[in-house]
Amino acid sequence: MITSLQTLAAGLDMDAVTYQVTGMIVVFACLCFLSLILTVSGSVAVRLEASRKAKEDAAKAALAASTPVAPAPAPVAAAPEPTPAEVAALAAGIYDAAASSITPQVVAAIAAAVKVTVGKEARILDIKPVDGSYGQNGRISIMNSHFPTRR
Repeated sequence: MITSLQTLAAGLDMDAVTYQVTGMIVVFACLCFLSLILTVSGSVAVRLEASRKAKEDAAKAALAASTPVAPAPAPVAAAPEPTPAEVAALAAGIYDAAASSITPQVVAAIAAAVKVTVGKEARILDIKPVDGSYGQNGRISIMNSHFPTRR
């Protein structure tokens, strides 16, 4: 056993081993230093956040003390679900239900969206279903662009 260790030690270049050990020590020292820096900066950030939070809470408490307390508003009851007859009555001025494939609920939703988006001045004159051939022609032209032309 001793002869094999002596043979191994004789084959090693001690300068290379020393260089590798020194490199590993330097790397681990740098890692420990970076860990220390991150720990310190983290604790500083936590303290700064805690002081900012304390100032914010103190400002809220001062504002709450100076502001009179208003009575809590009464809970608002949920609006009842409109009946199909009411929805149809809302949509009656917009389109002819017999001639259209759009349901009155969809028309009411479109009217509500237009009113919210545009305002009171908006008025829907007509709602028609979209012809599907326009989209189909677009999809065909896109699919044709993926294939090389045949000669």
